[in-house]
Amino acid sequence: MSRRARWETLGITAAAFLALWSLAALLTGQGLPGFDSFYNSYSLQADAWLKGRLDLGQDYEWLELAIRDGKYYVSFPPFPSLVMLPLVLIFGTNTPDTCVALLFALLALYHACAIGGRLLPERRGSVVLWVLFLLLGNGYLFLCLNGWVWFIAQNLMFALSLAAIHHALAGRGGLSLTCWAAAVGCRPMAVFCAPVLLWLLLRQGRAADPAFSLREMVRRRWYWALGPVLLAAFYMGLNQARFGNPLEFGHTYLPEFNQYGSQFSLSYLWPNLQTLLRGPAFDQAGRMRLHTVEGGSAWLVNPLLWTGLAAWIAGLRRRRGGASLALIPAVTLLYLLVVLCHRTLGAWQFGNRYLVDVMPWIWLGVLLHLPEKTEPRFTAWNLPLMALGVALQFLGTVATYNAWI
Repeated sequence: MSRRARWETLGITAAAFLALWSLAALLTGQGLPGFDSFYNSYSLQADAWLKGRLDLGQDYEWLELAIRDGKYYVSFPPFPSLVMLPLVLIFGTNTPDTCVALLFALLALYHACAIGGRLLPERRGSVVLWVLFLLLGNGYLFLCLNGWVWFIAQNLMFALSLAAIHHALAGRGGLSLTCWAAAVGCRPMAVFCAPVLLWLLLRQGRAADPAFSLREMVRRRWYWALGPVLLAAFYMGLNQARFGNPLEFGHTYLPEFNQYGSQFSLSYLWPNLQTLLRGPAFDQAGRMRLHTVEGGSAWLVNPLLWTGLAAWIAGLRRRRGGASLALIPAVTLLYLLVVLCHRTLGAWQFGNRYLVDVMPWIWLGVLLHLPEKTEPRFTAWNLPLMALGVALQFLGTVATYNAWI
């Protein structure tokens, strides 16, 4: 794809995304004026760091805070607070969180377009459709309309995952692995995705040198690990200083898990699976209502799951996609297993927000596995799913934020 075609693709896609985002913002009141100071855990944490303390200094009863030795800590992985640090210096704790959320959504769109341009270089129209399907048809729209603490970490992970994939496809291993490590600092389960990135980097290396191996990559490209090592040292040092455990981000000390049950357990798996797959509810007037607590109907509101399965089957039949035919399903299933063993599935939301974390990787699988010669036909077959996903996500997002369902 030429440079002009890439920019035209990006412009068309961004215009379509911003049009729907803006309409959703106007209809819900989200995204305006951009300052979300009520659910600003990350800004409060950044402010505490600037004041020389690790705890927040007081309770904020409307936030999910870890309590240890009478002190209150942000219980989520800390990378978003690094993003907020310069904004806290300018705005204090009243940071423009929704502007940050929109900025990262546009960053996600940019990297998705770049990925599409690399994997479908001659299919500009298809790239636009697939990018919009990813961003608007599978739960991401609901998350990127504001900067609330529960959503902005997922927003950042989504964008950083796409950035990591893009840089890996371009052979930029240091940037790719650093973006992946930053994503881990937003949502720790991103750690499962490392094998996919390493395979992409190995594939790029072998394209230039067929003798390039994993061992050679480690020996010759060791400096790629500097960014991840520095971020890991930061995460683990912070965890050790706050909770006495380098792997503890704070959820163990949430009152919720102390009162109602452990954070993870195999006993949650079957009930959560039933919740994830439950069908829509119907009121007395016979109107369909999708669930807004703990999600559900994943088979309906996350249609990329069906597209990913179809592309994977096509990839198996045509032997297209290499090791990704095993790696991407493995990452997806491992992620789902951990999610289903969590005590909750995300509480209030539209759709299934925990599934949004894995959508960039399923989407990558679609582009890697779909049949090259019949791609236009495969894309055309998926147009009804794309339309269904976008319509459900837009209407469901508006209805949920307005408390209509």
